Amino acid sequence: MAHMIPAGAGARRQRMQPGERRAQILDAARGQFSERSYTTVSTAEIAAAAGVGRSLVHHYFGGAREVFAAVVADGGAALADVRTAGPETPLDERLARNVAAGLDVVAANRETWLAVAGHGTALADPGIRELVLAAREHTVERMLTANRDVVRDTPVARALLRCYTTFSAEATRAWLAGEQTRATTEALLVTACRDLLLHTIPALERAAPAG
Repeated sequence: MAHMIPAGAGARRQRMQPGERRAQILDAARGQFSERSYTTVSTAEIAAAAGVGRSLVHHYFGGAREVFAAVVADGGAALADVRTAGPETPLDERLARNVAAGLDVVAANRETWLAVAGHGTALADPGIRELVLAAREHTVERMLTANRDVVRDTPVARALLRCYTTFSAEATRAWLAGEQTRATTEALLVTACRDLLLHTIPALERAAPAG
């Protein structure tokens, strides 16, 4: 904590743009949320971790729930949007690049990922649950767009890609917990995604009843 600016005149001299201050608070909050449920974290704890006054947390977000909601939204968008390789890239290379890029984001923002994915979709708060589900849907949309040369946007494809996001989250959790190596995790996710796109989705679409 040696880097924290003491309260008082020194703290007041540190001027930040609103976006920078918001990011500072979110960075501090991620550590709190990765360790325990957001319902047990107070705005006072978030403020102390960020080295700011509690009033600033309320000013930018409201309460701890709203801070957690911002963490969920930011984390989900960052993880989906980093997977930029699309149909212009050969499929095997594309999947490898996108999986690696996603894991790079997780590695660089471990606390963010744990704060979001650690709670999954089994959240009592319907508003937070909706944000988690929206982040999942953003990932599904990104996968459909990136792989539009090999998969169509159908109800079957969307359902199975949602399943893949849950599978991917568990594989990533195992890697972060030291249960699997990153290399094994990458190979697992790439192989599973390739099989899903080229074999499983088409097979289940053929088996689906017409109409």
